[in-house]
Amino acid sequence: MLIRRASIPNRSGTVAVELAVLLPLVMFCAVIGVDYARIFSRTMILETASRNAAMWACQDIDHAKDAAGIQRIAEMDMTDVSPTPTVTSQIYNGPDGWQYVKVTVKTPFQTVTNFPGVPPSSNLERTTDMRILPLQPKPGTTGF
Repeated sequence: MLIRRASIPNRSGTVAVELAVLLPLVMFCAVIGVDYARIFSRTMILETASRNAAMWACQDIDHAKDAAGIQRIAEMDMTDVSPTPTVTSQIYNGPDGWQYVKVTVKTPFQTVTNFPGVPPSSNLERTTDMRILPLQPKPGTTGF
């Protein structure tokens, strides 16, 4: 006895329709991934720049007061960032009585495309606080 297989109906063009329906979703996900990677990369660059500038500034009070030097050190890490980020520094007294330096690096960021519910531009900012090394120990202490 022979078994007959059911004939498969002609489905020409099905793949083209599926591609036409799914391609916009796939492209949207790809663009979101690109923007996420760009934001992540840019924030890592800003974090490194603020940390290196703060480490340079915390050597002593003279380095901490040198705003141009702090900006120069931060810009060494940001050679491929455009537009040039803004670098600010500030010296303050902490609650423990030591002096600290705060270095903030900011830059505007534009997304590749406009997504619904996501702003097309934003400001990325990273701040690093470090204690300034004193020239001599704080009175009443035996060291650091």
